[in-house]
Amino acid sequence: MPAQLDLLVKPSGRTVMLMASGFTLDLEAPDASGMPIEDIARALAYQPRWAGATRLFYSVAEHSVMVSRLVPGPLALSGLLHDSDEAITGDIVSVVKVLIGRDHLRARLDPVKRALERRFGFRLGLAEVKHADLVCMATELRDLLPPAWMEWGHLPPPLPQMIEPVGPERAYALFLERYEEVKHLARNAESKGAGRRKSGK
Repeated sequence: MPAQLDLLVKPSGRTVMLMASGFTLDLEAPDASGMPIEDIARALAYQPRWAGATRLFYSVAEHSVMVSRLVPGPLALSGLLHDSDEAITGDIVSVVKVLIGRDHLRARLDPVKRALERRFGFRLGLAEVKHADLVCMATELRDLLPPAWMEWGHLPPPLPQMIEPVGPERAYALFLERYEEVKHLARNAESKGAGRRKSGK
């Protein structure tokens, strides 16, 4: 289990998130220092896109890998980790965000996003990542969702290649493989050092 300085203090299950490795993240005062990348990969690999409405299981991890390959090379780490907060919150679909209130959600979840940004050294809010995200959304709509007479807003054209979902365990492996390829792009020393460690080894 990753070392945390406050392990002698029993955290509250009401405000603290338990990750797969045993790492705990206090959502009231989030500090992701030392969180293994495997925790992000595991949670995203088992988190369905589109609230599970796809014809086959398709994970946020697969989506993230695809985004990372569409952005310019220097932004690949940011593309891979752009949805890393969904390892904590789950994939909150857009219609639910509208129902709850986007501004309210943004204010409450921004500290979690910033903690993950600091931990892994990626950048939030990049226009190139948002565009790649929309390209992936258009491709997922074409390949994975049922036909529907709905207005999705302005989306770019989908990718020419079809999506073939690989399942959660393969998605987990692909996410970690991609992280190994792009972790050198991290902006802080902790991420670079953590990338060389194998958690639990």
